[in-house]
Amino acid sequence: MDSGDSVHFFLIGFGIVIGIIIISFILRKRKKVAITLSLALLAGYVGYYAYFPTMQENTHAERYRLLEAYLSKTYPEKQLVISPKHYEAGDRVGEFNVNDITTPTIGVVLRVDEEGQVSQIATWSNVNYPAQQEVWQDLAFSYGGAYSLDKEMPDITKEDMWVDGEMSVFALTINGAPSIAVYHYSNEGYGLVELTEGNSGEFVTAEADGRLFIYIDKNYKKETITVYSESGQQRILPTPELKGQLLVGELDSFM
Repeated sequence: MDSGDSVHFFLIGFGIVIGIIIISFILRKRKKVAITLSLALLAGYVGYYAYFPTMQENTHAERYRLLEAYLSKTYPEKQLVISPKHYEAGDRVGEFNVNDITTPTIGVVLRVDEEGQVSQIATWSNVNYPAQQEVWQDLAFSYGGAYSLDKEMPDITKEDMWVDGEMSVFALTINGAPSIAVYHYSNEGYGLVELTEGNSGEFVTAEADGRLFIYIDKNYKKETITVYSESGQQRILPTPELKGQLLVGELDSFM
């Protein structure tokens, strides 16, 4: 029984106490009738309290069946895992963790309400705190918006990386396009600072912490690239030996 259920029973119990007081006052000259009605109220309360867990289990089981039918109809091509199937103390009736069998570490929380309507109320993840060199993998779930069962997962490949203190910079290929992701990482937390995406077969640049980062797609056709800094400076670089690598330079000396 969760805190909401405790409040529910407290309010009902409080109402019954008030009811008994009112009955005793109105029927103060007919004590036997007052006692009988009061005992009936108490018996009903005790019976409801005793039956409540079974009612919760039955309601949860019915909503599980509704959710199964909904997911089978909405996502016939997916293999989805739903839990908990059986209600246990501490669970919330009609709320289920759902994930694609191919992504067991992340999923959504779906709620089935009294009318049988299904809605997403949250996402969940059981991924352990990643190593600094692996934080880029988190991008697969946040790229293009919050995760949902409808979301098409991006194809992301790490090509190169650069780490300095709490800064991690990754050269990535996202859905065939060159990209640079800048992350802040520490023991207290980590997060994406900036994501810069280019076009397939081109190159992409990003600036962070006084440095310029360049990633040239392996399929880039030209022999040189012209790089412009945010301040308007430019530099021409040869590409044959630099493709597929993350280039890093101090802005003051690089440009």
